[in-house]
Amino acid sequence: MYFEAILAAVCVALASLVGAVVFGGNKKLVGIERFVIPVAVGVFLSLVLFELIPETLAASPTWGGVAVAGGFLAFYIFAQFLHKRFHAAGVQDCDRKTSAALLLVGDAFHNLADGIILGGAFLIDPTVGVATAIGLALHEIPQEIVEFGVFIRAGYTRLQAAARNLLSASGIVVGTVLTLFVSAEGGAWVWILTGIAAGALLFLAASDLLPRIHGNLSTYGNIWYATLAIVIGFVGMTLILDWAHSQYGHGHAHATHEVGHSDHEDHAAHDDHDDHDDHATNDGHDDHDDHAAHDDHTEPDEHAHDADDEPKLDADHTP
Repeated sequence: MYFEAILAAVCVALASLVGAVVFGGNKKLVGIERFVIPVAVGVFLSLVLFELIPETLAASPTWGGVAVAGGFLAFYIFAQFLHKRFHAAGVQDCDRKTSAALLLVGDAFHNLADGIILGGAFLIDPTVGVATAIGLALHEIPQEIVEFGVFIRAGYTRLQAAARNLLSASGIVVGTVLTLFVSAEGGAWVWILTGIAAGALLFLAASDLLPRIHGNLSTYGNIWYATLAIVIGFVGMTLILDWAHSQYGHGHAHATHEVGHSDHEDHAAHDDHDDHDDHATNDGHDDHDDHAAHDDHTEPDEHAHDADDEPKLDADHTP
């Protein structure tokens, strides 16, 4: 089972290379950059709003929001630190390099959380694990494609962008291994990672990429063109998430289902036991009633016998 789980995690991580295959080279991507980056905003927003935040709040309704806000603020500080460092070092396109670095770290948290989910699914049942891996891969592919575009936009070569995508995606392998070999209880805290990832990607989409698009519409077209591209990314990713979850489920959902199923079986067994006890009690009660009825039947007979004897005595003593 451990080998199958790690192999599944590696296969999901390799899905990050799809971006390099799709775009082929830098020149091909540059021509459609003004479409790819707004689509990336829509994809990240969908991922945050329809997967990461709901999972975080479902796992921890009280503290889940704190994890999301903490991730958002932490990456805001991290972004300022990176921007100053790149600017001081004289790096060209320091803003784009900052966006790429934020994406690299934020997606690493997301993939680490996915790895914990995948490892937990394999601990439940290998079939559940395979289904979960398929579901994760299906919604990783479009995300990794647009992330590859962000890395290329930051000035990295095709090989460098693919390597960074693979590095970020390898977090799923780390999360799976930790879950399998360290503790099966790690899934109880996965909401912290999904919350941080949600805050990071939300900051990247709404506070970094989107303002840059708005401030440079001459590159990305007019406001309506950019808005349409964002909507396409958002709707497309949402449909993929919905379909993947309906077909293959998710690690948390599977775990909840399995636990609920076990509880149902235990409850049913308990009910059967209670029914058996009730049956035994009723049988005992019926025996008691039969015994009482027998006693009642015996007492009238004795009384009747005594009544018959009394007239004989009276008759015998008649003068």
